[in-house]
Amino acid sequence: MKIGRYRFAPPWWGLLLFAIAATLFSALGAWQIQRAHYKESLVAAQQAAREAGLTRMRPERAAAEGDARVADLQYGRRYLAEGRYDGAHQILLRDQMHGQTVGYRVWTPMILDGGIRVMVDRGWVPDRERDTRPDPPAPGGRVRIQGFWRSFPQPPLQWGVQQACEARGWPRDLSYPGAATVRCQYEAPVVDGLLLLDPADPHGFVRDWDEDLVGLSPFGHYAYASQWFLAAVGAGVILVVVNLRRDGDA
Repeated sequence: MKIGRYRFAPPWWGLLLFAIAATLFSALGAWQIQRAHYKESLVAAQQAAREAGLTRMRPERAAAEGDARVADLQYGRRYLAEGRYDGAHQILLRDQMHGQTVGYRVWTPMILDGGIRVMVDRGWVPDRERDTRPDPPAPGGRVRIQGFWRSFPQPPLQWGVQQACEARGWPRDLSYPGAATVRCQYEAPVVDGLLLLDPADPHGFVRDWDEDLVGLSPFGHYAYASQWFLAAVGAGVILVVVNLRRDGDA
């Protein structure tokens, strides 16, 4: 193809590579925009839920599914729960960072009236000894706690199948278990989600729930999207610069 005194004649494999790269970069940019829109909805839901004030958590057993549920739970809303901690059967969410230090998130089941369990995220603890799992203490007796509700966290990338249920001592060291995996650790009804313990509660550890509820901000996702779209444009610029020749040049 001639453009004035210049000739643009890229090889077929160059066009193919550009098409693949541009498609991939554009798809990643579009995905980041979708994530930004999702995070915007989370921020709005979180703000609306917090403005609604404190609500008592009312458990119900769904016997037909062998599951447990709590009526009208809303992401980011503040709830009041009463029951007793089962400190002997905790889950440690492994490979969690706080600053530059690796550690665990401590999930302690709270047994509500009727035997239903709600997993309470009591915060982050450091992994001081790589060969020994920490076993943070939990208060005994009946307790009343407050916290923010959220779904179980998902890993940035999911490989393979969900972890199987294996009896291998307590506390259990797991990596991003889903609701089914958590439930089968106890062979009992467990509510699908987490109650993030109020930062003012003295029986927790390191907690920063504002950051945890949303993760990367919508602005961050838009910034990543811009980078991917610029990468697609850059691939086109490279294709043109490498393959544009003045007529008569070898």
